[in-house]
Amino acid sequence: MLEDLAEKEKIRYALLFLPFVLAYICWRWFPFFAEQAIFYVFHYVPIFQPTHWLWYASAWILYSWYTFLVIGVGGFFIVAAWISKERKILKETKDCPMVSFVIPAYNEERLISRCITSLFESASHYSGPSEIIVVDDGSTDHTYEVAWATIQTSKRQYLHIYGKVVRHSANLGRAEAVRTGVNKAMGEVICAVDADSWWEPNTLRELVNRMANDDIIALTGYIHPTDGKAERNLLIIFQQQEYSQALGVFRCAQALANSVFIVPGAIGLHQADVFRDILNEREVHSITEDFEATLEMRKRKLKVSYSNRARSVTVAPASLSDFWKQRLRWFTGGLHNVLDLHSDLLFRKQWISALLWYSLIVEYGGAILEILALLGLPLFFWFAPDRTFFLFNFLMFLLFVLSVGLILQAIALKFAYDQYNHKKLLLYAPLYLVLRFVNVCARLVCIIKYALGERGSWHKAERPILS
Repeated sequence: MLEDLAEKEKIRYALLFLPFVLAYICWRWFPFFAEQAIFYVFHYVPIFQPTHWLWYASAWILYSWYTFLVIGVGGFFIVAAWISKERKILKETKDCPMVSFVIPAYNEERLISRCITSLFESASHYSGPSEIIVVDDGSTDHTYEVAWATIQTSKRQYLHIYGKVVRHSANLGRAEAVRTGVNKAMGEVICAVDADSWWEPNTLRELVNRMANDDIIALTGYIHPTDGKAERNLLIIFQQQEYSQALGVFRCAQALANSVFIVPGAIGLHQADVFRDILNEREVHSITEDFEATLEMRKRKLKVSYSNRARSVTVAPASLSDFWKQRLRWFTGGLHNVLDLHSDLLFRKQWISALLWYSLIVEYGGAILEILALLGLPLFFWFAPDRTFFLFNFLMFLLFVLSVGLILQAIALKFAYDQYNHKKLLLYAPLYLVLRFVNVCARLVCIIKYALGERGSWHKAERPILS
């Protein structure tokens, strides 16, 4: 039996190389099929003019970059995520350590109540003791009063769950609020939860169970972005597609090697002693403190993982201006952490190093390449050996990109929501390029500002009123 399981495991890992074979086949034969389609469908025979070799080299580089990145590397992560998801369902652990929820909050009177209520309910589905600590970080609205009233009401329903609110006299920032809560926490494990997020009832049980079974130091789960309303906002829909790819596939793939490099504020579980030591031993320098803390754990060679069965919901930016500010903060903080604060991780013989290099080369370097390709499109047309033939090829390539994108998006939605077309999100896949373009522009702006010495600042967005 053990030999059969080992053999199946080897076969699964061998499948990691299959996407690169598929990428090579597409790269090798797509131009031929496109040429045949142009001839037989459009009945066009090209007449080539002499063209500089730089034109051919540039076109070959961009075509190869897309094919091997999206099909090869993207497929690699899909297979890795599938292997991670197919791991045996863990047995319910009998060890139920005390859990402390820490909720840093600044001017969150509109959302804090729902967050607290969801955590009480999630804690009620957990067999062990738990407490909820809200840290009001010098709010100027009624966050303190709303949090206190919600805790008092919830404690009458869940008598075994303790809760309290502590207050900063001034706004010190999220990192300080989390540090205050962690130092007051009595639990063996700590969940630092953003006030604009809420958990599903079984989330805490899933996280603790996974942590206990795999001896993990920190753990995160899937995050569903919402506007707190009907979720018909096009920007929210695009973010749901984005999260299904980034978390449902990429972060799930990272979990295969327990090399997740960020435990975000929307959902996360930490071993209390390790988390407390990190927060108290070092001063937070970046504007993405959750990324900074997680990379510190990885620097200490501690396991950080992901559970696709543990889920939370977070309020995402519903306007383009708020989305832009959020991405500038994320991307600038990412560069600051990887290139400055934890640059030594880039040169270690660990999976985390490969993942960080992938992030730098593909996400930031790729942003530069995509902008150059877009700006250079008129030049590609003007200097093409045959302009009409180039337009036909470009049309065929767009159909190829759309087909591959639809397949990858369907798989991502399946991994994230167990449905290939969750809430008809797949129908919006062709429009997702709009969000990708905004992200590419934001990364390019961050690269330029970072090179000029800017390390970013926190922007507070307006919160919606939940329906």
